[in-house]
Amino acid sequence: MSLLIAVLTAALGPPGPTLAVEDTLHTEVPPVVVRAPRVTLDEILDRVARGEARRESLLTDQTFFATARVVAHAAEAGRTPELYSETVFRVYKKRPDKVRSAVLRRYQAHPRKSGARAAAVVEFGPDMGEEIVNFAFRPESRREFRYRIAGRDIRGRHVIYRIAFEPRSLLTMPGNPTGLVWIDTNEFVIVRQEVRFERSPVPLLLERVDRLVIEREQVEGHWVFKRLLVRATTTLPVPRIGRTFDFAIQFDDYALNTGLADSLFAGRPGAPGKAGSGERGAAQ
Repeated sequence: MSLLIAVLTAALGPPGPTLAVEDTLHTEVPPVVVRAPRVTLDEILDRVARGEARRESLLTDQTFFATARVVAHAAEAGRTPELYSETVFRVYKKRPDKVRSAVLRRYQAHPRKSGARAAAVVEFGPDMGEEIVNFAFRPESRREFRYRIAGRDIRGRHVIYRIAFEPRSLLTMPGNPTGLVWIDTNEFVIVRQEVRFERSPVPLLLERVDRLVIEREQVEGHWVFKRLLVRATTTLPVPRIGRTFDFAIQFDDYALNTGLADSLFAGRPGAPGKAGSGERGAAQ
C-alpha cells in the first residue's frame, strides 16, 4: 500500500488547491398567518389622544434648564454661520398655573445699548400639554386635518408609527402646516415631529419657514421636550443676522414631580416669571 501511494504521488505531482464541499443542513419554516386585525388609522389617532392626555396628567411639576440660541447667516452662500446670541434659563413649572423662569447666563455677539431688547424672546407657560408637539393630534383638531400612515419602523423593542398630516382646508390654518410625527406605540406619545409651512405664517416678517423640528426624550419614565429647531428666511435682511437664521432651544437636566413649593412662585400667580431684561420667560 505504501508503494502504491508513493507511485501515485510521483505520477500526479505535488497536491494542488482542493475545493471543499460543505454539507449544510437546510430547513424550511412554514409561514404563519396572522389573523388579528391591523390597527386602523382612527384607532391610532384615538390612542395618541389618550396617550398624550395620560402623559400630561402624570406630570405635576417640572424643573429644567433651557438654552435658547440664535445662529445668524445659517444658510447663506458665501457667509459663515455665526452664533448671534445664547441665553440659558432655569425654569420651574407647577400645575395648574404656576411658572417661573430666571436667566442664568446671556451671550450676545453684538451687544446692544443698555435697555434694548435682546434678539430672542422666549416665554415658558405653565401648561404640561406641550401643544406645539401635538397640536394636530388633539381631539378638537381632528376635523381640521387629514392623516395617513406613512410607515412603520422597529427600534429596539419599540414599534414606531410615522403619521403624516395636512390641513383639510387651505383657508383655516395659518401657513398651511403639513408634517410628519413619530409615535412610540409603547405609550402612544409623539416623540418627534417635523413641520413644513406651504406659506409663511407671518409673511410681513418671514418669507418662509424652511424647517421646524421638535424632539422629545424619556426622563424618569416621562416623555418631555428635548429640542426645538426652526430655520427661517426673513422678508428683508436683518442687520447682523442676514436673511436666514436658526433658532433652537435645548432642554436639559429635568427634575420631575419633586413637589415644588408654592412659595417658589410667590408674587407670580398665574403669570410667567420674570426672565430678566429683554427676555420673557412660550415654549410649553
